[in-house]
Amino acid sequence: MIKTVWALCLVAVMSGFASASLAAETRLFSNEFGEVEVPVAPRCVVSLHDFSLTTQLLELGIVPCGSSGRRRLFEDTFYRGAAQRYDTSFIRYIGTHQAPDLETIAAAKPDLIVGLSYHAALREKLSAIAPVVLLPVREKGIVAYAGELADLVGKTPRYEELRGEYEAIVTDFRRRVDKPETITETPMEIYRDGFRIIGRGGMEQVIADFGLGHVPAYENSSENIPYSLERLSDFDSDVIIDTYEEMLGEEAETRAFRSTAQWQNMFAVRNRQFLYFNRSRYGETMEGLIGSATLLFSHIGEREILIQNRN
Repeated sequence: MIKTVWALCLVAVMSGFASASLAAETRLFSNEFGEVEVPVAPRCVVSLHDFSLTTQLLELGIVPCGSSGRRRLFEDTFYRGAAQRYDTSFIRYIGTHQAPDLETIAAAKPDLIVGLSYHAALREKLSAIAPVVLLPVREKGIVAYAGELADLVGKTPRYEELRGEYEAIVTDFRRRVDKPETITETPMEIYRDGFRIIGRGGMEQVIADFGLGHVPAYENSSENIPYSLERLSDFDSDVIIDTYEEMLGEEAETRAFRSTAQWQNMFAVRNRQFLYFNRSRYGETMEGLIGSATLLFSHIGEREILIQNRN
């Protein structure tokens, strides 16, 4: 019975989508994930990833009609990266980014759905609701994917402004900091009993664009591998960067880890060169890149940094 109702609803949505498609002007959009006929001026965009796509849409001036997010019992939906920056009250919660709810998405009546490469498994089902475009956030980085997203929703001029601002910061940093490759950086994400090598908010891209260096262990690491406390000294860098999500209570959860002798003995910690950023303000977006670059510039390019003796 439930399957029958869902099928009827999907047919109704598809019929409405077909009628709307006849009236709306469309064009072909293509990237490495395929070619899709999309509306020239989408009126209702559903985002399958809040931290990367929803926040970038908001930065471009597009309010999604639906988005993945995080929801706790008796609490409002939390859209990572957009919290405390934008009014998200008009966005419909469509489930988590790992498991979006197709019925809720269909009820929003979108004319465009945007996701990441790992949403390819859902593409066929979602395409029965609206055109689906996947973007290369992980594959190509923030600057490339943000440019594609801006093109998709007709906001390329705004994207070019943001890209110009970011590139100006990179140029100023390289002009001010001599031999940046001699300064080692390790972006990481700390958990209760371990850590991963990962830089939120595009921090890894900023580090690369600034030309900063890494310790040997970083070059052989993987962001998908959890490391134990015993491996921490392998990543002893001049500067260490971690991020936290204030609304999720992550800072309190990692307090025990940051109280250990291994952590306190790190060069960056001993010399107050451990940087701790709120990633709600610096998502995987162009403004996130700009914010991360500005912070790193101020901490490295505008003050004296201590460098370990590696002889």
